[in-house]
Amino acid sequence: MRLLKLLQIYEVDGFTPKHRSERFDFDQIQGQTFCEMNPTEVGSSMMLTAVNRYIPFKTTSVQAIDRDGMDFRVLTRNTIYHFEVHMDRKAN
Repeated sequence: MRLLKLLQIYEVDGFTPKHRSERFDFDQIQGQTFCEMNPTEVGSSMMLTAVNRYIPFKTTSVQAIDRDGMDFRVLTRNTIYHFEVHMDRKAN
């Protein structure tokens, strides 16, 4: 599983930073490093947990994934998550 540092969260337009929704404060998790609980795949929810404290995090279904070097972007129905890959952990 990968360790991912959450750099920015955007609205689906790709430009407008996302801060809060009715159910979640996105500013609270920005800058945190997360570990994937399951591999992030198109068609499934992205499931993460924070490395330094218990913050479980589950998204709506992943629509697309873009990986460019250390940049890792995940598009869901309502949001774009931009991560920096800190480490790829190989499954044994």
